Amino acid sequence: MGINIAVPYNVTEEAATEEEAVRKIGYIGRAAAIFRVKNVYIYTFKGSEEPRRALFIKKNLEYLVTPPYLRKDLFGIDPDLRLAGLLQPLNLPVFGHRKGNVRVHEVRVGLVVRWDGYYSIVKIGEEAYVKVPKPYPVKSLVAVSIDSVIDGRFYRGHVVKNTSVYVGYTVSIVKLGELVRMGNLILTGKEGKSIVGVMNELRSLINKSGDTTVVFGSPRMGVDEILKGEGLGDVLERSLFVNFIPNQGLVTVRTEEAIVAVLSILNVIKQMTTLTL
Repeated sequence: MGINIAVPYNVTEEAATEEEAVRKIGYIGRAAAIFRVKNVYIYTFKGSEEPRRALFIKKNLEYLVTPPYLRKDLFGIDPDLRLAGLLQPLNLPVFGHRKGNVRVHEVRVGLVVRWDGYYSIVKIGEEAYVKVPKPYPVKSLVAVSIDSVIDGRFYRGHVVKNTSVYVGYTVSIVKLGELVRMGNLILTGKEGKSIVGVMNELRSLINKSGDTTVVFGSPRMGVDEILKGEGLGDVLERSLFVNFIPNQGLVTVRTEEAIVAVLSILNVIKQMTTLTL
């Protein structure tokens, strides 16, 4: 029952400068991490003039959610990341702490660097590695739990598939047609039904098996306009289309602001539902 978010490829179109665009991407990434978003989808559609823009957003979101000690291993010199220093750090618990401060039982995100014939060697810090007694693909990211200390640089551990510790989001570029076929969609926008009248429907949707995906519009076009423009207006009839900010005080709410507002509400609904189970 994870939460995903979907934003359009042109979500940064109103940014006056590239610096402002990168900061906006950072706000989106931080909002996603704060509310434990599982997947971030960047959706494109037929009218997309700049599909490359989707890749720019993807790279910066992935850079942001990558532990600092793995960035040099995973990202080379890339013009799309020249302003990545403007991204506000996430400081996820799985990023660990300072060099040499690896603790037994903590969970870290690591990079499989090699298989030595007995163990997968997983990098979990600048000078810290975990030996995992199973083969995993080299260059793959895994979450590992630290079992014991071998010496100052090496540890024993095991890969964890399901953990209560948040390990960050993944980022994918999808076509709008693919997105609307995922099911369990929540469409957002001021033309939707007021949240006041659909709380029970939201609660039921969040409790369904599988992930729930929350879809946001662009700065200049709402989700409803985008769908209708792509001949997908019927999706509005068969999906929950919600105005999460009724009586808003501004003419338009920025996407990154809407993400925080919507995920805050869904988080409360999810927590209250958990308490009543």
